[in-house]
Amino acid sequence: MNAVVWIGRQRALVLRDDESGGYDESEVAIPETPASTPPALAEIAHRIGPVDRVLVMGPADLRTALEREIVAIGHAPETIREAAVEGPADRDVLLAQLRRMA
Repeated sequence: MNAVVWIGRQRALVLRDDESGGYDESEVAIPETPASTPPALAEIAHRIGPVDRVLVMGPADLRTALEREIVAIGHAPETIREAAVEGPADRDVLLAQLRRMA
């Protein structure tokens, strides 16, 4: 089970493998208020759920903040991969990355 996340200034898109061989997709709004960002990052990390690997894409500051949250909820740091991608990435880009991880 793997997951791919695009995190941007306004939203995050999460695709993760499901048990039937398909994938689940969810979107989380990123609030404009910096004080409201940590709860959104926690929600994204929980939507990723238990996976073998997760690829985090997006701007460096948001990637780093999300990666810290992913580790805080119990993922081992070595499960996290990252990619600096000019965005925003759409579902098709994320799905292609998810399939490459399989």
